Amino acid sequence: MNKNYAALPLRLILGLVFTVHGYSKLFGGIPGTTEFFSGLGIPLAGFFAYAVSIVEFFGGIALILGFFVGIVSILLAIDMLVAALLVHLPKGFLVSNGGYEFTLTLIAGLVTLAMLGSGKLSLQKVFKR
Repeated sequence: MNKNYAALPLRLILGLVFTVHGYSKLFGGIPGTTEFFSGLGIPLAGFFAYAVSIVEFFGGIALILGFFVGIVSILLAIDMLVAALLVHLPKGFLVSNGGYEFTLTLIAGLVTLAMLGSGKLSLQKVFKR
């Protein structure tokens, strides 16, 4: 298999995950996200509720399309690192207990994408031409 296409399945699946999660926050979930962030003690909870929602929704779309993959992957990895540390770490490893297993997996995929780049089948390659 050609390594130039290795990023594609990772981009598509991670992009789908973040697009769906961002959509649910951005289109109807901002009040609940703000309340949740406020309960965690995050300052400017309303601002960060919008920021996280926008990064997840549009970042997910960017991953699917293969546009600014390196930058988007880093932003999303930071998002997941904060989630892992503030929400999931105290609950242990297993996702079934609300643990950090899933966020850790997402971080690993995002770091891999940041290193691989968008790959051959991407809008980034189209615009470089």
